Amino acid sequence: MEIRHFVTFKKVVESGSFTQAAEQLGYTQSTVTSHIQALEEHIGAPLFDRMGRKVKLTDVGKRLIGYTEEILNTYGKIESIASDAEDVRGELKIAAPESITVYRLESILREYRKKYPQVTIQLSNASCGDNQKALLNGSADVAFVMLPELRDPNFIAHSLKEEPVVVVGGPDTPMNALGKNGSDQKLREVFIANGKDCIYRAMFEKYLEEHGLAFSQMMELWSIEAIKRCVRSGLGITCLPLMTVKEEIDQEKVKIIPCDSSFPAIFAQVVYHKNKWISPAMTEFIAITLQHAKSWA
Repeated sequence: MEIRHFVTFKKVVESGSFTQAAEQLGYTQSTVTSHIQALEEHIGAPLFDRMGRKVKLTDVGKRLIGYTEEILNTYGKIESIASDAEDVRGELKIAAPESITVYRLESILREYRKKYPQVTIQLSNASCGDNQKALLNGSADVAFVMLPELRDPNFIAHSLKEEPVVVVGGPDTPMNALGKNGSDQKLREVFIANGKDCIYRAMFEKYLEEHGLAFSQMMELWSIEAIKRCVRSGLGITCLPLMTVKEEIDQEKVKIIPCDSSFPAIFAQVVYHKNKWISPAMTEFIAITLQHAKSWA
């Protein structure tokens, strides 16, 4: 077995196919296949179930991916022993939800890229739950989440800032839009929502359930900017972190709709796996993030 075999194995797991792994690594597909076969022959068991173009880990493969992470982390430490501590280079894989990517990360990434141009950055957007999964399977080195303070024993989390959540409507939306219409529990406004696994959507839906309220109609969009445009045009109301709508509130393009009670506190947090090797590139990124968070409004 060679280190490159483990690198190939990890890339196949991340990409879900031999073809994509070959493209990302710059190999031929036959080379990827030979690397996996070398591992399987040494271990004495198949690592993948082949199902058309997609592959799925066997039980042995699931056990090996954990050891693979440890091996590659250790290899990274060994490679860095003789390198200049100030020579920050390599690859940094970052996962973040759209809200943090759009409204918090720009200045962080700009400073980081200016200081460390030799680091290749991969940035992916997904839900907070998917970002945590990315840390567990190794497809992300560091992730941002918008959640109640994380207490998962698998992760190290730095709380950056509490991010208030507000309900907003267009300029002409009635201030009592969340009030019952007589005996009718159906609200007249349309609920313009994020995806089902969005934390603030879940919080708002719990609030509605606790108050015996429901919307007669709902629109589900995946883009915060698209949601805000719909709200500004009077198509409905939504629930979003204050940071994403503060500018529109200040410009009176949208307004906050009062609720009978406050929502649970959620925090922007930067997270990494407890067993992850903290490379120089990752160390500097976290340091810059923590510094910038001190000035977040």
